[in-house]
Amino acid sequence: MRITTWPFLVMLYVLGLLCLVAVYVAWNRWPRVAAVPGRVIGMILIMSVGAVIAMAQVNHEFGFYTSLSDLLGNPGTEHSLAVPVRPQSASGVDVLTANWLAAGRHAARHGKGEMLSVIFHGAHSGLSHHGLLYLPAGYFRGPADQRFPALEVFHGFPGSPETFPGNMSIQNRLETEIAAGRIPPMVLVIPQVYQGGTSSECVNAVRGPQFETYLAIDVFDDVVAGFRVLPARSWATFGISTGGFCATNIALHHPERYAAAASLSGYFNAAEDPGTSALYLDARFGRRINSPLWWVRYHAPEAPALYLFASGGDPPAVAEAKAMTETLRRYCRALPTTTVITGHGGHNWGVWSAAFAPAVDWLAQYLPAPLTPPVIQGTD
Repeated sequence: MRITTWPFLVMLYVLGLLCLVAVYVAWNRWPRVAAVPGRVIGMILIMSVGAVIAMAQVNHEFGFYTSLSDLLGNPGTEHSLAVPVRPQSASGVDVLTANWLAAGRHAARHGKGEMLSVIFHGAHSGLSHHGLLYLPAGYFRGPADQRFPALEVFHGFPGSPETFPGNMSIQNRLETEIAAGRIPPMVLVIPQVYQGGTSSECVNAVRGPQFETYLAIDVFDDVVAGFRVLPARSWATFGISTGGFCATNIALHHPERYAAAASLSGYFNAAEDPGTSALYLDARFGRRINSPLWWVRYHAPEAPALYLFASGGDPPAVAEAKAMTETLRRYCRALPTTTVITGHGGHNWGVWSAAFAPAVDWLAQYLPAPLTPPVIQGTD
């Protein structure tokens, strides 16, 4: 059972209620000698269970850890570091969802897409991680040669791909925008962006895991090769919190692949998450080139288009968004940029859920509609 789900929370609430009832019933029934220690133990039990419930509620809200293995720092689970359970596919993407094509066709008849559980292998990076891949209804009911744009989505730290369907209902929100005609049908690519208990910041660590290569090269190329997804400049990135840093940094480094990027409550200087300084081994240049603020100032990029969001109840994110906006205005005025700062709201899934649709609608203007390859007429 995932520890971010309502069944897990309900189980804890029931356990807490049973503990409270048990202590109440036993309060005046302890033998005289055991009364004081028994009551003390009962109170400690109630407070301990209450603390666990409070932490579980926070974890449910923010999606920090999806399983006990994640909580204990063990990455060897389906929801973090994936262990291949079948031979690797030719495309580098293994679909773990059984009968996904038939299920997708059935869902498409009701206007719904299909969220697949997959493993993204990394031929260049050597990494192999679990992730999610959403295919829209049009993928199953449209022309067999139709290809779609893609949105690569980055979660925060701690976090996992499952936090997006679990905490944001990302599929429903995306399908609402598609049905309204505000965005074209698109594929969602949601990879795992770190392993173990330390953020990767989605960078190529010095003498460590090569996550930028994995996310921007391996995952990108394998999805294009294995599914009907359009190639370079037909993708955008989207991320929340640390994932906002990932979305911006990776898109800036690979403008030939990504047309636009959206950061929700992200930051723009490398090594801000605890423990991430070890990624760069005090290599000052490594920190600079992985800091979007530095990159914009010294590279003056002309792409990708950038969407920055922060909420008024999240002062650090507001400060980061303002600093990035000022740097963009000063050093690359030609780069299409939109900054949105709301008057209230904090650093949480409620804010990000509300901000998702406007951000994706903005990104969609830089993505192509689904394309069908032209018919090449033969010659005599």
